[in-house]
Amino acid sequence: MKLRTKVFCIFTSVAIIPLLILTVFAYGRYRDIIHQRMDDISSTLFDNALEQANGVLEGIKQAAGTFTFYSDSDFSIVENLQDFSDSQQPFNPYDEFKANQNIKFMCQNILYTYDDLYSIYVFTPSGAILGGSSHRNGELQLRYDPTGDGWYQDTVELDGGLYVSPVGKHTMFTGNKDSVFFAQSLRDVYTHEFLGVLVLNYDPSIFDLSLVNTMPDIALLTIDNTETSAVLYSNIDGFASDFPDRHRQIMKQDLAISPLRLTAVIDYDTLFDEFSLTAMLLILIAGACALGIILLSYALSKNLVYPLEHLSRKMASQKGHSLEMTGRYLNRTDEIGTLYNEYNSMVEELNASVKKDYEDRLVILDAQMKSLEARINSHFLFNTLESINSMAELEDNEQIATMSLALGNMFRYTIKTQSELVTIAQELGHVSDYVAIQQIRYSNRFQLLIEMENSLKSQKVLKLILQPLVENALYHGLKYCTIGDTIMIRGWLEGNCILLEVSDNGQGMTQEQLESLTRKLKEEPSFTELGHRNKQSIGLKNIHSRIELYYGRGYGLTIRSCQNQGTSIQIRLPLIAKEDNRSCTPI
Repeated sequence: MKLRTKVFCIFTSVAIIPLLILTVFAYGRYRDIIHQRMDDISSTLFDNALEQANGVLEGIKQAAGTFTFYSDSDFSIVENLQDFSDSQQPFNPYDEFKANQNIKFMCQNILYTYDDLYSIYVFTPSGAILGGSSHRNGELQLRYDPTGDGWYQDTVELDGGLYVSPVGKHTMFTGNKDSVFFAQSLRDVYTHEFLGVLVLNYDPSIFDLSLVNTMPDIALLTIDNTETSAVLYSNIDGFASDFPDRHRQIMKQDLAISPLRLTAVIDYDTLFDEFSLTAMLLILIAGACALGIILLSYALSKNLVYPLEHLSRKMASQKGHSLEMTGRYLNRTDEIGTLYNEYNSMVEELNASVKKDYEDRLVILDAQMKSLEARINSHFLFNTLESINSMAELEDNEQIATMSLALGNMFRYTIKTQSELVTIAQELGHVSDYVAIQQIRYSNRFQLLIEMENSLKSQKVLKLILQPLVENALYHGLKYCTIGDTIMIRGWLEGNCILLEVSDNGQGMTQEQLESLTRKLKEEPSFTELGHRNKQSIGLKNIHSRIELYYGRGYGLTIRSCQNQGTSIQIRLPLIAKEDNRSCTPI
């Protein structure tokens, strides 16, 4: 049986069968059971409202529990809050920022899960405020201190119980919307140490019972706080002024969160009048409804199922690595339109993923080949350079000994450094070896100056980023020591960033040359062909691309130059406290 037929049969059966049974049964025994039916309807409505309200409150308790007890192998909310549990010790703003970053993902997940949740905040004893907001009701007031407010003191006294605020515009939030917040004190489950107060700020519509109130003109539903008499929800605005004088049925029940209570008041007089009208029109309406249901079921089954059938056929026809997209139903704003648009997005992403997978495999193979090339006969070259150095020392040839030793150090640093990250001191040592060779070559016609604090030299940076810039300054800036005579390396801290600068007093560049080089630095790194080599692979573009790929966009090279006045190349890197912990804000 096809899906369309199944849906039609289900719609028809679900609607017509109960309708026929109810019609026959109600017509024959209507007068005998009218009061019992009113009690049943009232109870059903009340139970549905109670289930709806308790479901909302259980969701609130679940959200609070999710935030309180969340932990994984790398992160625990309790451990983060323990760092701010001492009210006598001021918190470090960086620690607060870091803790907020740690719980940011968790807060976003909770906010996305619960649509009516405006914001989540934790007020710690030290004064640090953690959490996040969906920005639909603004943010928390700047420098807001809750410790003097009554709700905060009441929450602490509840010792784990949920405090429920009245519905209204709370001044602690910058948004000008009505809201209701729930507060709960947090404690370490092992030591019972007070860790802070959790606040969940909700849209008051979470208590809206209009969807389950099938008789809004007859049933008055109210959710109130029995301790403060504050009303969180009521549909009393839709009732006439004489409602209190009518024959009513009143039902009350405490809700899942104390001291909230649900009250239902059913207008039996109006309900009885509606049943009387129903008795006279029951047969006629039943027949008309049956015919309408059949026609509507057929139309709905066709309208709902046909797009799914088309998409199913489209997906079944896809073969090979290249997938085709569909052009139907893309402008619809309902779930069908979403499904078709998401299908096209999925096909586009899959095609892009397949293409990228092939490119990545080629890049990895190319990198492996380069690695193999670099390692071929490395021991032979090391031993040869050591032999040349020993022979030069025996022959008392200082220049050859210096060059062979420096070249061996450079080769060993390039090939055998264990990590991509090295200290600035190691990078400067590599540059010194290179300069030692070049000064012998050019008879000391240039000088290298270094201006840098010793404390900065212990910071770690990406390997092989300074020596190519010095080489570039020597060959292109000083023109093999025919123009200019000084290369300077400077380093300093700027905020949470490391800035390294290599400058020369050589020929510089024209404005056109500078703009062309800047454009090349901004180009995306591209893969050409397997085994391809070019001079640019060890130049400025390579250094800039490596820095961007490792640290992210915003880091890399900045070039300043003026013709006949020299060139300056600045490197921006993040200051790393621990390996792979990037704390600098890129430009």
